[in-house]
Amino acid sequence: MKIRTRLHIVTAASAAMVIIMALLVYWSQHRLAIANKAKNLADEIVSSVFERNTLRNDYLNNDNQRAKEQWFLKQNQLSDLLRSAPANLVSISDREIFTDIQKTMEGSSAIFQQILSNREGSRGGAPRTSGAIEIENRLVAQLLLKFLDTIADARKLQTAGNELIESTQKTAAKVSLAIIVSVSLFVIFVAWSLGRIISKGIKSLQLGATAIGAGNLHYTIPLTGEDEFSSVAVAFNTMSGKLAESHSALEQDLVARKRAANEIEGLNQELSHTVAQLQGANQELEAFAYSVSHDLRAPLRAMGGFSVALIEDFGDTLEAEARDYLNEIVLGSRHMGQLIDGLLTLSRSTRGELRHDRVDLSAMADRIRVELGKAEPQRRVTWRIEAGLSGGGDARMIEVIMRNLLENAWKYTAAVAEPLIRVYSELEKGERYYCVADNGAGFDMAHAEKLFQPFQRLHRQDEFPGIGIGLATAQRIVHRHGGTIHATGTPHKGALFSFSLPYGEEQ
Repeated sequence: MKIRTRLHIVTAASAAMVIIMALLVYWSQHRLAIANKAKNLADEIVSSVFERNTLRNDYLNNDNQRAKEQWFLKQNQLSDLLRSAPANLVSISDREIFTDIQKTMEGSSAIFQQILSNREGSRGGAPRTSGAIEIENRLVAQLLLKFLDTIADARKLQTAGNELIESTQKTAAKVSLAIIVSVSLFVIFVAWSLGRIISKGIKSLQLGATAIGAGNLHYTIPLTGEDEFSSVAVAFNTMSGKLAESHSALEQDLVARKRAANEIEGLNQELSHTVAQLQGANQELEAFAYSVSHDLRAPLRAMGGFSVALIEDFGDTLEAEARDYLNEIVLGSRHMGQLIDGLLTLSRSTRGELRHDRVDLSAMADRIRVELGKAEPQRRVTWRIEAGLSGGGDARMIEVIMRNLLENAWKYTAAVAEPLIRVYSELEKGERYYCVADNGAGFDMAHAEKLFQPFQRLHRQDEFPGIGIGLATAQRIVHRHGGTIHATGTPHKGALFSFSLPYGEEQ
């Protein structure tokens, strides 16, 4: 049986005992009230009988008419009192006493009436005869006997009331004592039983916890039954089984982790070796790019210079087609020089340690705006640069980003009647982005993936000159700062470039 069920039974039994005791108290109080009322009624009867006897003596000795009237009044009151006594107020034997009292009072009333008749027959001034006196004395003796009988019966009622009170009190005390003893024994037994069950359960759980704490994960608690401790024991045994399985799985996992750690350590060593090789290869590549750029510049300068000299010295004697060829050679050498500069710039953007500067992007954009305006003073471009733009990062590299984006906006708005270039910032998913927007040539979003690839261009060279290295350089610098750059555009409606600088924000 569950402990909760036992407690419910104890609670129900205690409640029943309390109800029984309450009913007993109510019954005893009711019986006591009835006994007291019966005793009070007997006392009132005795008092009234004595008063009536006093009135009778007053009338017989003093011929007091008022005493006679009061005797009849008291007689009527006693008759009414006996008739109005509740049926549940007296027992069967008490009712017989009441009947005897009523008969005695009726006899007393008849005798008193005879005495009155005897006296009234002797009135008229004549003295009473000896016969009348003797009759009256006999009647008075009979009346006295009736009085004594009434007093005796009333005393019986008083005794019965006292006995009822005493028996009720004794009965209530005995039953209360029996109930208290029964409840006490019941509570003691239940407490002992519950204490034994709880003590046994706690001890078993303590032994189980000690065994589990000592590392014996296969320990089970030998508790059976239907109480709560048995349920806890089942859960405990299930838990210990799960712990044993988890411990076994954990050991296997630790072995696997150790094996993986060894493999990772080997891979790290290989990675370190590979990184060292890559660093060496990058250094060799940088040295090669630097030397190639310097080695290529001399023949390019010679090729371009001799071509220009040939045009200047012998241009008049050359045919038009030959001069065109020489011009193409000059343009090709210049374009090759620009490509070499772009490669060097792209290479520098991935080298060196990043500095942390606080950069005023608004002032930087305004400075670039002035330079572009001086380079082409004939152009009228509307600029809207948001004030107070600032970011963190390497100031030299951030200027490369801003310069490439603003020069592109300047270049691609050349054919627009009312060119507009905007520089501002906005929040996107909790991250701040710096934006450069224009209303120029724009681009088709279907080819947007080519924007940030080196030497990939979305416009013809004759439309907009360039080598296609600026946006690739800007993307690499943004990525080195831990940010992202993306572009949106529509043909002939402009483009928008946005980039973030989390590296600077974190610092």
